[in-house]
Amino acid sequence: MLRAKDQILVIFGASGDLTKRKLMPALFELFRSGALPEKFAILGVSRTAFSDSTFRDFQREKLLEFAKNPTEAELGAFLTMLYYASFDTKNTDEYGTLKEKIFSLQTQLGLGDRIVFDIASPPELFETVVDGLSKFGMNKSVGEDSFRRIIVEKPFGSDLKSAVKLNTILSKNFEEQQIYRIDHYLGKETVQNILVLRFSNGIFEPLWNRNYIEFVEISVYETLGVENRASYYEKSGALRDMIQNHLMNLLAFTTLETPSNFSPEAIRDEISKVMRSLRPLNAEDVKQNVIRAQYAENPEKYV
Repeated sequence: MLRAKDQILVIFGASGDLTKRKLMPALFELFRSGALPEKFAILGVSRTAFSDSTFRDFQREKLLEFAKNPTEAELGAFLTMLYYASFDTKNTDEYGTLKEKIFSLQTQLGLGDRIVFDIASPPELFETVVDGLSKFGMNKSVGEDSFRRIIVEKPFGSDLKSAVKLNTILSKNFEEQQIYRIDHYLGKETVQNILVLRFSNGIFEPLWNRNYIEFVEISVYETLGVENRASYYEKSGALRDMIQNHLMNLLAFTTLETPSNFSPEAIRDEISKVMRSLRPLNAEDVKQNVIRAQYAENPEKYV
């Protein structure tokens, strides 16, 4: 298997829900399959007062809960890659602490100057994180064989105005090829199989059009409720959390035209065409066609 070059992955929001449920289990699976670089460090960042050791203990507990059948040997080897930096991520003056920790890891582990920043923090921190990285020059790579990349998870802003503002801030501090806007739903096997089902299937492909399909219904059933994310969900709600990203991407995968090839660029072009073709809902459309409700405890465990 072709491995990436040695690098550091910096995760903002390292003690949060996204990291423990999605990011760490995914990184653990990559480690088990031998897909991570030979020299690789995961640097967790948040305000929680962890040391390297207590952060590893915390993530070990979460991996036992969320990873698939981890063994003690696998956990032990993986957790040695984890490090931690604690500072007030809301204060850009404190980002020098992060720069010092990164330099220390590069020196200690013999790592090159290749760094990926993953913002798994609440959306209201995105701007501060980007400004803090830029303030201390961590948005710029040094040398030919180095890079800086930034991953932005959903939700990308809270509305159109804030999304445009966030895009402007990112573009001011990073080049477009450095920016990765991520919707983790697209990594789910079922979602990826939609394109295979459609375009590699001689039965469905010629019938997948309005002449043979009466309507499309997209339903998302989840066993996971709000859990301990109430503070986030009270601000976001299901519309912003699920529909404008996850479900819109499912809609695009279901309705896009056959791409010229299956490169990321070609698929993105077809997704863009779908989005541009959608008719925006006006106030009357919303009144007539949209039903919204308040979430509550559900004994059946379906949302």
